Amino acid sequence: MVALPAIGECDPLPSLTLKDIPSPLMERLRTRAAADQRSLNREAIWLLEQALEPCTDPATRLKQETDAQLGAWQALAGRWQGTDPEVDELVLDIYQSRSEGREFTL
Repeated sequence: MVALPAIGECDPLPSLTLKDIPSPLMERLRTRAAADQRSLNREAIWLLEQALEPCTDPATRLKQETDAQLGAWQALAGRWQGTDPEVDELVLDIYQSRSEGREFTL
């Protein structure tokens, strides 16, 4: 049996307090945190990790992100092929029941 340390015996994680954050920057952080479903603290840590990665070249980072997204799309490719006759019939029915769009001029 492994003995767990008593409460208060664990080394606390380091912390950082930021002061005088401009209001627009704080609002942007709040917006990003909400969009990413993270707390302000987790969002700030994630952004710091991204900014301090060894690869800080924007072109290289963009290529890595693009490659990762392409890999995710390739992993999903072909998973929705119509092999179920009922689904195929439903899709065909939807396409056939669509009405023509309205005429308009620019």
